Amino acid sequence: MTNVEAGLLAGRVPYIRGGSGRREAVVFFGASALFRRLDETSDPGRYARQVSRLLPQHRFTIPGYAGAGFDEIVRHMAHVICTPPELVVGISFGGFVAMRFAAQYPELVRRLVLLVSAHRLSSSGWRMMERQLEALERGDLPTLIRENTLLFRRPWYNWLALLKLWKDRDRLPARLRDPSAILRDYRQLFGPGFENNADYARRIACPAFVIGGTADQYFDRGAFEETVGLMAGARIQFFERETHMLPIEKCDEVAAAITDFLGQS
Repeated sequence: MTNVEAGLLAGRVPYIRGGSGRREAVVFFGASALFRRLDETSDPGRYARQVSRLLPQHRFTIPGYAGAGFDEIVRHMAHVICTPPELVVGISFGGFVAMRFAAQYPELVRRLVLLVSAHRLSSSGWRMMERQLEALERGDLPTLIRENTLLFRRPWYNWLALLKLWKDRDRLPARLRDPSAILRDYRQLFGPGFENNADYARRIACPAFVIGGTADQYFDRGAFEETVGLMAGARIQFFERETHMLPIEKCDEVAAAITDFLGQS
């Protein structure tokens, strides 16, 4: 992997850039990019390493989220992404951003991958979101992180993540945004306008590929299949018994699936 850089795009959108190769990709990350500013993280290489394992042949940009609501976020993205990359990837929460970006700015999206993401949450996913909202109302950052981290299929991964969270618990307030600010964003993003995601998915015209695990805690098989049905000609691939941490636990297999999609689309 080449050198990793972090900063602000056009003075407004935090980003991390890394990877290698001549192909360009834009990767919309999960909710962790809401919890902290990417340009202020102490370890931008951690984000870059995760993405480089999924896109080993790409130079990629991971933009952060600046603005209130999906529409403002994607407007900012359109201002800083002037040249269409070969690929746009939306991971988890980033899939909601990627779908709206592809629908509203089709000239900037050649191919779309939704990784462990769909246009809607499952019923269990909504229950998890409710617990996160309650945690944010209490200012309880450890519970917020736990709900977003202890999602591995392999139990020992969850134990390691829990141990790290316990060790870092006193440092979370300094590393993360204020809980009230995250709560404000959550209410804006997951409010009534969230129900419009299906309409945006229907407007996506580029080749699209949905990758999900059948044991995902936020999105179930039905949500993944419905999303594919909304996008004309989209493909889907399931990984049996894999959870929301599929991109980490099966990164090599996911990378191979994305490479195959790029070769066939």
